[in-house]
Amino acid sequence: MGKGKDNSKEKAPMLYEKENSMKNPSNGNSKSTIKVSKSIWAFKKNEWRLRFGKYWFSNLYNFDFASNGEEASLLHDRHEKIALQDFDDEVRPAVDVEQFLDQDCVLLLDEDVAAQTYSSPSDLVDLLLGRMRLSATVVEEAKTILFTNDSVPTLSRTIQATYSSKDMSNGKFEYDESWICAVGDIPTLMQRHIAIIRLKHPTNMGDTCHDVQLFVLILCPGKEKGTKNGLETGRTFATLLADVNLRRRLLEVATEEEFKRLLLNRTRELIDEQRQSRTAVRIKLDNVGKSTTKNDETNDNFWKFCQFGQGIREDLCRRLPHYISDYVDGVVGRKTPQKVLSTTFFLYFACLLPAIAFGVLNDHNTHGKIGVKKVIMGQTIGGLFFAIFGGQPLLILLTTAPLALYIKVISSICDDFELDFYAMYGCVGLWCAFFLFIFSLFNVSRLMRWCTRSTEEIFGLFISVAFCVDACRDTAKNFQKNFNSPQCHDGNSIITNVTKNLSSSLTFYLWNETRINGSAEALVDPDEEANLGVECNQASSVLFLSFDAGNRLVGRFHL
Repeated sequence: MGKGKDNSKEKAPMLYEKENSMKNPSNGNSKSTIKVSKSIWAFKKNEWRLRFGKYWFSNLYNFDFASNGEEASLLHDRHEKIALQDFDDEVRPAVDVEQFLDQDCVLLLDEDVAAQTYSSPSDLVDLLLGRMRLSATVVEEAKTILFTNDSVPTLSRTIQATYSSKDMSNGKFEYDESWICAVGDIPTLMQRHIAIIRLKHPTNMGDTCHDVQLFVLILCPGKEKGTKNGLETGRTFATLLADVNLRRRLLEVATEEEFKRLLLNRTRELIDEQRQSRTAVRIKLDNVGKSTTKNDETNDNFWKFCQFGQGIREDLCRRLPHYISDYVDGVVGRKTPQKVLSTTFFLYFACLLPAIAFGVLNDHNTHGKIGVKKVIMGQTIGGLFFAIFGGQPLLILLTTAPLALYIKVISSICDDFELDFYAMYGCVGLWCAFFLFIFSLFNVSRLMRWCTRSTEEIFGLFISVAFCVDACRDTAKNFQKNFNSPQCHDGNSIITNVTKNLSSSLTFYLWNETRINGSAEALVDPDEEANLGVECNQASSVLFLSFDAGNRLVGRFHL
């Protein structure tokens, strides 16, 4: 309602009920009040709230909720089918069960909670969070993530089994209402926690949970990897509880040790059962005719492998219809220039910084033959040629750590055998280009289907070890040059060495300037000139080691 407006002309429908000489229940005012049905918008706790119902007001600005006022909320409900956990093929499920049950997990049987009644999932969650010995901050954050909001105490993420007939054409299914698993990924949590509670009597926990007797709560850190997040961990225990025979036996055991032993034994049995079932299916498929199909597929792959230029022709057929659109889409369209400009700035720094870093490393390894400028020019020319003739303009080329190692090896070979570095580097590039032509013409890239993740991890391990060895070698060389120089070991005290280091640094600088300028004046005696070329600079070595430790610390927290 606005001030000075006729209330009868409001667009929103309102129902008025005039009650004379009736007191306002909120302030006890004996003036004439009006009880009205109206919806009120309010901004509270960083979100909009919609309240509606009957309100008391004595003027146009002072509203008070009546006892029957209500609040509207939006609830997003999504159902997603997930596969049962594969205990035979995956190692993580069995490890999770053994790890959680061996640790100090929360396991409450019906004797511990028989005297209590739980009318909603929030009561169970409060009990289990209290037994987990978490901090108050983590508990509040867990409640916020586990439930939708304060006004609707409904679990936000749950896993529950369903049962349906073999014929799925009718689309009918039923929920297994005897158990439920609640999962949550908590950002401030440091390690995973699991809690299982067994109720003495079936309890109504809301829709599709009318007869709950087993309640599982799983909390996982927010930055946990994919195989250890809340969904995968919950899927492991939900797969076990989906077995009706196991649930019946879990409800009958009397002690906590028997409960854990039953879960562990069932996990091992499930591994054997899935392995035997998988083996039987493979034998059956082979008997039906899998061997013939496999031979046909092998012959077809071998024929495609031997066809000259088949892979290049297929790539051209796939990419030619989209070649023009890859360039046009960056210009035409709503808000396209803004997106292209922001992406350009991002890729500029993302490509320039690695080029500078590896350019400095190549400059050091090749004694200035390949520097930062040459690395940037080579990366630019190679990226343009690949974008135009490779048919993939959105693929960005970068110089990488393996290239820096190869350049260092080539430079070392040239130094050992006194070869021309540029000629040797060009020959290596032509030799690699020859093999790339052979691989592309005979479609050798099909061999990558037999490469596994271990190949990439072994290659990454080799690169990491190589750079770690180089870093340790450079650190030792720096200490040998600056920290253990002859000028730093003369038997004097630390203060004397510091004073001498300062005077030595000044004399060393003047000596180098004199030699560069070609002055004939001798600053020192000729006998001392040989020892003057080595400066005592212990602080440089300490600073070098500090930077190295800082980089490792930053990398550790970044990972």
